[in-house]
Amino acid sequence: MGFSVNSKMLVHALYTAGSLTEETFERKFGILKTFGFSQHECLKMFRRVPDFPRTSEKKLKLGLDFFLNTVKVKKEVLVNRPALLMQSLEKRVIPRYKVLEILKSKELLKKQPSCAVVLNLTEREFLQKFISKFPNEAEELLAVYRHRVLDSPS
Repeated sequence: MGFSVNSKMLVHALYTAGSLTEETFERKFGILKTFGFSQHECLKMFRRVPDFPRTSEKKLKLGLDFFLNTVKVKKEVLVNRPALLMQSLEKRVIPRYKVLEILKSKELLKKQPSCAVVLNLTEREFLQKFISKFPNEAEELLAVYRHRVLDSPS
């Protein structure tokens, strides 16, 4: 598996390896490969976040499609931060993405924040940085953000 005996991730890796069949691992890695990831990248993702293969196949496919084809993040971002694929598209990822798209379209952001940084912010931090900071647009942004599930691809 490529884990050091001293690694804190070893316990998570053993739990995941014990809870999934070899076929399930192969299917999950197969999904990643259909999106252009190599075997080496799949293993690197597993070593970084050993819990990520327990993500459902549907969620994995939807997440990969959204991040790679809609957000246009580079594969390397997901290789280095596979936990992004474990986050809820409907409740967290898409609402935040929509808020950023509005801010970007209105040219209110000085620089485009990285996807990983935005998704790692707490709810409070996100609201402060990307909604409260723009009082003239706050009502619209909050409406888009709170809508969450409506018109989100599922």
